[in-house]
Amino acid sequence: MMWKILICDDEAMTRRGLTKMIGHCRKDMEVVGAAAQGEEACAMIEQLRPSIVFMDINMPLVSGLEVIERYHEDPRLRFVIISGYSDFEYAQKACRYHVVDYLLKPVTEEQLSAVLDRCAAMLQQEITTSRIVVPQHQDRRMITQVLQEIDRRATDSEFSLNQLSEQFHVSASYLSRIIKEEVNCTFSELINEKRLTKARTMLLSPEPYLMWEIAEQCGFTSQHYFCRVFKNRFGLSPQQCRQMMKEEKQTSEDSRHE
Repeated sequence: MMWKILICDDEAMTRRGLTKMIGHCRKDMEVVGAAAQGEEACAMIEQLRPSIVFMDINMPLVSGLEVIERYHEDPRLRFVIISGYSDFEYAQKACRYHVVDYLLKPVTEEQLSAVLDRCAAMLQQEITTSRIVVPQHQDRRMITQVLQEIDRRATDSEFSLNQLSEQFHVSASYLSRIIKEEVNCTFSELINEKRLTKARTMLLSPEPYLMWEIAEQCGFTSQHYFCRVFKNRFGLSPQQCRQMMKEEKQTSEDSRHE
């Protein structure tokens, strides 16, 4: 099997160097694309469907961590961070997103070979466990329990598909599939929808919550990410939505008093 790799870094020299070294390290892996910006990386992940993504943290416009946050629940993907900085906070976030490794530049061929071996082993294990067949009656009971657990923990920023799969003793890819079959959306989409529903309720609350407070209480890891997800979903910023909902509420109240 040929594993597809995407390299995301704003330095052309790093992209060329990694591409060359990967060719030396593994014959069953192929670099299928290289991105210089975060949004370009997202587009390539959607289009090329790589198995492994090497991601620089400091990407223009959309950071590498934001890209990882968007896609880290996909069981078919493994992320490796490459960075010129040793930053403890970034390393902590990388652990939260189950990043395979955090490599400091310049990356040596020995380091690269080791991390590629680990990625290949993890991906192969995911394929193996996803083939395990669960009886249909257990499957039905499990999805009910899974959706209840998602309802309960949706606003927990630490909650992840991997945690859920460990809790129910099944592979992340299997769990991802049965969730998609049941609710016609991915785990990440379902979580974001529940978080955004709570965010809209908080925006309309008489208490003037600040944006960072809403982001934190709804399970988003940053105000910036919350605002971007909100605007992508509703076409308005949270501030614009708050103002619009307040005006609609006031208009409705005025009409009742006429």
